[in-house]
Amino acid sequence: MQKYSIGNYDYCLPKELIRQEPPSSREDSRLMHIEGNNISDRNFPDILSILAKGDLLILNRTRVRKALIYGKKMTGGILKITVLERNDEGFVSLIAGKVRDNDIITVGDRKVRVNVREDGKRILTGDIDWDYLENVGHLPLPPYIKNRRDFSYYQNEIGDEIGSIAAPTASLHFSNDLLNKIKAKGVRVSFALLTVGYGTFKSIEDGDIRRHVVDEEDIHVSEDLVNDIENAKGKIVGVGTTVVRSLETASYSGVLRPYNGMTRIYIYPGFKFNSGLTHLITNFHIPKSSLLALVYAFGGEERIKRAYTRAIENKYYFFSLGDAMMMDKEN
Repeated sequence: MQKYSIGNYDYCLPKELIRQEPPSSREDSRLMHIEGNNISDRNFPDILSILAKGDLLILNRTRVRKALIYGKKMTGGILKITVLERNDEGFVSLIAGKVRDNDIITVGDRKVRVNVREDGKRILTGDIDWDYLENVGHLPLPPYIKNRRDFSYYQNEIGDEIGSIAAPTASLHFSNDLLNKIKAKGVRVSFALLTVGYGTFKSIEDGDIRRHVVDEEDIHVSEDLVNDIENAKGKIVGVGTTVVRSLETASYSGVLRPYNGMTRIYIYPGFKFNSGLTHLITNFHIPKSSLLALVYAFGGEERIKRAYTRAIENKYYFFSLGDAMMMDKEN
């Protein structure tokens, strides 16, 4: 079917709309507001007038790990290493640069052994732990950001659980000051947790998007969050696709329940939403991505296509350092 063809999730984006430097402040971005058939161009601080007493705002409380490290080979060559996770073998990593099984490299001032797995990933072992890697590492910025600096903007203010390989970018627009103003209006603020994995950068390669496989990620939906959703009096607003995926995993049976574990949920048009979310705040996503498929499913394909066309015409910024959109769920 045409609606599941990968070409249906592609669009042409001028390079100058991929923001390379963060805004001067978290709230200094634009907000496209989609409500029913109406699309309006706002500024992000207008979220204060859009949210009302009795609404519930749900954010992802994850923080980005400084998972990008540099290793030095005995020959002097430099290796770019992205640390994905730690398991019983050691630190599972991706390495840009030639390295052989059992090579010894230097990370910071410590010696580390590299072992090569059959799947192409590398295992690092030695006198290193997460605290040490956090000390010598850098934020693993998305590949489309060419200025490879540790932007403080890319680490959200509202998180408290380090572990993600990428930022939940919709949360980057919220400063603690803005959240306090939102709470003062009588809006309830609650949190889910999804630890963003490297698969967030993975494009859909198959011609039929339904055959795409989403990488596994760890989530936590607490009993308190479930209660907040059940008791909400107004809009229930998820901040970011990670919040949607967390809540829809926890309600996949048809009933929202606390959940702590892994998810591979893949949301694309035709998906039945069960969590009770009424609105979504998100950034403008990469073509041919599972995130764009999720937004089509939530906001309605034709409506989101109109919004993206408008965003390009009006020179909104796209992707991680870009502007935001808020939409109601299409009925």
